[in-house]
Amino acid sequence: MDEPQPRDPEKHPEEPVTEVIVEEDEYLHGLPLALMTIALMAGIFMIALDNAILATAIPKITNQFNSLNDVGKSWYGTAYLLTTMSLQPTYGKIYTFFSLKWTYTLALFIFEVGSLICAVAPNSVALIVGRAISGIGASGILCGGLVLISHVVEMKRRPVFMGLISSMFGVASVIGPTFGGLFTDSKRLTWRFCFWINLPFGALAILVILLVYKPKPREHSALSFRRKLVHLGFDSAAVLTGAITSLLLALTWGGIKYRWSESKVWGCLLSFGLLLLLFVVMQIFQRDRALIPHHIIKKRTVIFSCLFTFFLQMSMTSQSYILPFYFQAVKGTSARVSGLDILPYGITIVVSTIVSGSFITMSGYHIPWMWLGSAVFTVGAGLLHTLNRDTPMSRWFGYQIVGGIGYGVTVQIPFFAIQVVLGQVDIPTASALVALCQSLGGAVGLAISQNIFQNELVGNLAELPAVDTQTVVASGGVALETIVSAEWVLPVREAFGGAIAQSYLMAIACAGAAFVASLVIPWARIGG
Repeated sequence: MDEPQPRDPEKHPEEPVTEVIVEEDEYLHGLPLALMTIALMAGIFMIALDNAILATAIPKITNQFNSLNDVGKSWYGTAYLLTTMSLQPTYGKIYTFFSLKWTYTLALFIFEVGSLICAVAPNSVALIVGRAISGIGASGILCGGLVLISHVVEMKRRPVFMGLISSMFGVASVIGPTFGGLFTDSKRLTWRFCFWINLPFGALAILVILLVYKPKPREHSALSFRRKLVHLGFDSAAVLTGAITSLLLALTWGGIKYRWSESKVWGCLLSFGLLLLLFVVMQIFQRDRALIPHHIIKKRTVIFSCLFTFFLQMSMTSQSYILPFYFQAVKGTSARVSGLDILPYGITIVVSTIVSGSFITMSGYHIPWMWLGSAVFTVGAGLLHTLNRDTPMSRWFGYQIVGGIGYGVTVQIPFFAIQVVLGQVDIPTASALVALCQSLGGAVGLAISQNIFQNELVGNLAELPAVDTQTVVASGGVALETIVSAEWVLPVREAFGGAIAQSYLMAIACAGAAFVASLVIPWARIGG
């Protein structure tokens, strides 16, 4: 017998959506639900902290391994991104056809293994391998956490729990850089503790999942192992991996290691375009066996939720990259003080993510919060664009709060919006697709903001004849008084300020694009 499907808000926008796929007695309540939520929060916090903490550790790692001029520095992050993004759609299929419990547990275990390899890595190559393995696990943890929530919490209460889980990214962004600095500066802990710290969080999540989560057999449980493998789309995954590899290489090299006009860069971009086209053609012809089935991607909510999260993350990643430069290079603060100066942004994101989830649960509507949050986020980006050397604390503090509220209100909504319009069996694939767009938006946003910032900075510094451009750029704007003469410190700070202002224009545009995408998503009410 076919499973009943929830009403589609795209066809019946006036009717409430009801959760009919998972039986009520499969939902968790009380202590089991609290423990399950803690486990999922620990999993997300672990991968979020891993990203936030590594940025601080990379200078010490490259110095110890002498990898500044080889593949090391760029590939510590790129290897992780490559496996994380490439495997998102595949994990969506795995969660559809295989056990949620054991797939998520395996993803946690793989991430733990990768972290352990990084913690004991004797050289740069071993660390890169560990990062790639960690990315394989992280891909399943991100997608799996959102899918598991749909199986243990009923629809009407789901937003508040998704808000709790999503808030872990904000928590990690607040404490990650501080912890990273403490660990790397410690002679006893060193940068290796940035990876050791992941192990207890993963162990906690694995233990709780194994003891608390007791799933029932699902629709595809009766299929043979061979038939399940057929639906995983390994051929499509291989093509997608090639496309993402080409894109990441182009973004890593372009404008930084090589000029955009060089064949190595535009060749990678061309390869990305051709492989992406091949991937799309394969999805069209494979139909229901496709890695991303047609009946999922054709839904307006899914398409524009993906676009929304892509542009939102582009803007957010760009701002996260730029803001520390403002405090260190323009305001002249130390790296440690600048970490404290950006706390308003991270703390506001955490609070607003949780609060918005609660309000969505109470009101039954999520689309208006998408509109409001993205609009506020755009305004926040515009306000941060106005920062200069003379901006008082009251303003840069308040501007961060505006931006943090906008991002925190909206960051988890795309993952929830797709659950409203899809049947339970399609949620893993769609969640993986949105997660892929989120990761891709972050990678693209970081690369573009780096290029804009560096090119503008080099151009501004070229107008200062007594300044060694290469030395100033390499310094990152830290301790300028020690590398340029006193009369040139202020002009150099203004050069950094001009580069930061230009970089924020992209952040504003992307935030605005996210707002436009939110307007196209059909209105829907969450019913019970």
